Amino acid sequence: MNRSDHERLTDELIGEATLSLLKDNGPISMKLLLQRLQQMLSTERDGQRRNVLSQIILEISNDGKGGAQRKPMNEQQEWDTDGRNNSNVYPLFGTRQQADSKKH
Repeated sequence: MNRSDHERLTDELIGEATLSLLKDNGPISMKLLLQRLQQMLSTERDGQRRNVLSQIILEISNDGKGGAQRKPMNEQQEWDTDGRNNSNVYPLFGTRQQADSKKH
């Protein structure tokens, strides 16, 4: 599984856990999300999903604030969102344009 597949599965599993908490009409917290992910892990049969669930739980548990952290991307990696590096062209100065830009 490459990095982008891993990230998609991570997002999918966190989304599933969050949606199941929402369906319960109860409170939502990182503690409850962690518990739900652990429940999912205990019933999951697919090895790949179990692996990713374990990593998510570990990440959340090790983070002092309770939020999962991802490695920051450099600007080129942000621009190349599909991970395939289809183009060798990317913005050097960011994608945001300055509101007060003046031509000289």
